[in-house]
Amino acid sequence: DKTEVRFRPHFFPFTEPSFEIDVKLQVKGEEPKWIEVAGCGMVDPAVFTAINKSRGDDAFDPNKLTGYAFGMGLDRLAMIQYGIKDIRLLIENDTRFLSQFA
Repeated sequence: DKTEVRFRPHFFPFTEPSFEIDVKLQVKGEEPKWIEVAGCGMVDPAVFTAINKSRGDDAFDPNKLTGYAFGMGLDRLAMIQYGIKDIRLLIENDTRFLSQFA
């Protein structure tokens, strides 16, 4: 099977431009749906300026450096792997639920 992936423009406060990465999830017996698995973007130059201010130097000159930021939602990948339909089950820290994965 071919995995469908899409990139959508999005806002993140520390990157510009920014995107969300979605994959199409197919659960047996259900209609396919898109699920966000990651966010990414180019680091905003203001981040480098703030780093320099914090350090008290200009080691991270935003006119000379650039960078990429990526954040992957491992919780979303676990949802796909284990067929978990509600992300709150992973966040609520209910050991009765979580113990099945230990």
